[in-house]
Amino acid sequence: MPSSSITQSKNRSLRAQALPALLEDVVKAYDLPVRRILPPQKGYRNRSFPIQLKDGAYVNFILYKEELGILEVIRSANRVSAYAADRGFPSRRPLGPIACLRGASGRTKYGALYDYLSGHTIPWEAYTMDHLKLLGKTLGDLHAVLRPLSRKALPAVTDIYAGIVDRMTRYLADPGVQAALQHKLGLRLAPAQFQKYRRLLDACAALPRQQALHMDFVRGNILFNDEPATTRPSDLKVTISGILDFEKTAFGHPLFDIARTLAFLLVDCKFKTGDKVRKHFLFSGYARRSQASLPNQPELLDALIDLFLTYDFYKFLRHNPYEALPANEHFVRTKQLLAQRGLLQLSR
Repeated sequence: MPSSSITQSKNRSLRAQALPALLEDVVKAYDLPVRRILPPQKGYRNRSFPIQLKDGAYVNFILYKEELGILEVIRSANRVSAYAADRGFPSRRPLGPIACLRGASGRTKYGALYDYLSGHTIPWEAYTMDHLKLLGKTLGDLHAVLRPLSRKALPAVTDIYAGIVDRMTRYLADPGVQAALQHKLGLRLAPAQFQKYRRLLDACAALPRQQALHMDFVRGNILFNDEPATTRPSDLKVTISGILDFEKTAFGHPLFDIARTLAFLLVDCKFKTGDKVRKHFLFSGYARRSQASLPNQPELLDALIDLFLTYDFYKFLRHNPYEALPANEHFVRTKQLLAQRGLLQLSR
């Protein structure tokens, strides 16, 4: 058990100067019998420090990215992830309270200790039929398990994406952005379509069967293990050993989770047609093998896929020089999908 120096009730701080000092404090505060600390694994949002204990077991300390509202994000993620772990899912379980780290500048960062999930992610070209089926089954089973979980502080997924739609609208309505899209990338995206997204979100907010969702059930957050496991479906040759990053967890209809994952898969699975991806993930995986029922609302599902593909396109524009985007295969495939779905005009 960690010492009281990091309990939320006393809110005392760890020293947060150089990383070695920070990790020494973490080890002392959680009273860890450490053999060695492995190099950090740096992700988009956080830094992850695998720690080997003297008995050979591993734990994982995550230092979270500084951003507005991150403490509530961590609390919600921990609650949902631990709830799933307690019911047999390979998701992270917190091993103590959240650590409050305050440096000499006065800026606060947060971290937490978790059990260690082994396994590996797979490259986007490596998806097999079994991977897709298992992803669909696992997402459906996760929805079935999370259905009774109370909402508490979980944000509404429709509210989150209403804000995202507003940001996309402002950015893409800018005349300078429109000119750069056309001249540098040969693209036109009609801002009028965002009114449809607002109506879509209003309609989804009124749907029944709202529940806790993962909202980032994608390739980078799924660990696979090649070793046999008793939890593996007997007809599939792959095993999911870890479901990571519940930080985008929200409350809403399961179609949001399904569409978010499917939009990524349609881009990732470059060696499979969209029909094959849908068949394996949606029908052979989610509908046939999971404990959840696949919502029979194909028009809403397709509209949400449009929304997520548009959001991914927007993120490419916001975080990359336009001139570099034609060399980014994920951007090119996203652009092609949007054009095929009538959401983007190619002017050259």
